[in-house]
Amino acid sequence: MLFPILTFILFFGFVVLVFWQKSDSIKKLNRQLLESKVIITKELKDIRCFCFATGKRNHDFRFNKADVYILEDALFIFGYSEFQNLKWYKCLVILTHREDIYKEQFPTAQIPKLYKLNLHSFNQDVFIEFQTTPGIYSNIEIRLENLSLEDKQLIKI
Repeated sequence: MLFPILTFILFFGFVVLVFWQKSDSIKKLNRQLLESKVIITKELKDIRCFCFATGKRNHDFRFNKADVYILEDALFIFGYSEFQNLKWYKCLVILTHREDIYKEQFPTAQIPKLYKLNLHSFNQDVFIEFQTTPGIYSNIEIRLENLSLEDKQLIKI
């Protein structure tokens, strides 16, 4: 009777440890961005978003909130899910046309090729669509909700 309980506790602890390590690595990238010499035009915290993935299954893009940093030539999206008032970061998506520069500074970040960007989608949302890996069809759609018109005008990718 004790063995199944211990096995469940160890398995659950292992899963939490894996999620915590992934979240911690994304938090380090967030600190690295804030401490770097890159000029951040606007910082938006706790933005509600909707993510939809088709094709290859990817758990990194299952988040419902994001911290968004708008730079002159890039858009940083730190996606996370909340659990018990804790932020469990899932991934960092960098949308830019200068992939080589940001790939050097943030090697573990997702820097996809932008497929579609609609700043004035229905319900005043920002609609972003991209593919994660060429060859394996994996289409990701992110909809950032309730951004002001001023914030939308700052996005220049």
